Amino acid sequence: MKSRPKWFRRLALIGCIALCVGRSLAGDPPASPPVSRFAPADDLAVQIKFTISGFGALVASEEAYQADADKLRRDAHTLAALALVLGMHDSEHPLKAAAPALVATARALAQAKDYASAKQAVEAVQKAVAGEGGAVDGELKWEKVAGLGQLMKQVTATNTRLKRGLKRFDDKKDENARDAAVLAAIAQMAVYDTHEVKRPEDLDQWYQFCGQMRDAAGELNAKVKAADKEGAGAAMVKLGKSCEACHAVFHKELK
Repeated sequence: MKSRPKWFRRLALIGCIALCVGRSLAGDPPASPPVSRFAPADDLAVQIKFTISGFGALVASEEAYQADADKLRRDAHTLAALALVLGMHDSEHPLKAAAPALVATARALAQAKDYASAKQAVEAVQKAVAGEGGAVDGELKWEKVAGLGQLMKQVTATNTRLKRGLKRFDDKKDENARDAAVLAAIAQMAVYDTHEVKRPEDLDQWYQFCGQMRDAAGELNAKVKAADKEGAGAAMVKLGKSCEACHAVFHKELK
């Protein structure tokens, strides 16, 4: 059989490489916008500290742990997500340096299977937020650090609290702003957990829904901070519609 000319073989090789690269890029997560566009660093930091402040009571005894192990697990997953988003923030914050240790210790807490390991993990988280967590190998990057199922449980609880809080708009301004920032951060983190996507061709739609939820929550945060009650209400409606649209495609039982 006559061999192909060199130019043909080179062209075929280039075509193969281009095809492989195209396949590897298809469905890749979109680049995140600057975090400051959807979640202020101060709101994330305050919520992180508030979440950690509640851990002590949840591991105060074996009985307390057994009664609220599910809440502890949910909050640990949420803490890991919030810490990563703060760590990737485009603005500086005193707590930002602790983010790598917070992500690592929160993930360990999320995996705790019994009271002893949970109590030890809580102590590690408390040291991390105090800046005593020590060095952590590797730099933070956008990736899955928390389970989507646990984060969605947090979304449900936070959304319910927000609906109540917006009825007391002036009294609950700070809490409402933090809750909106939490939802925006969770939506950003949902980008990196695609197990609900059963077909590769649906990945881009998943990313679109996550972005819509994130941006609506970020808008809600901004409207609350601006004391724009009407605008906050509109953003809340937009947020709800983004969740419903996603559930209609990827999680029909939650419609």
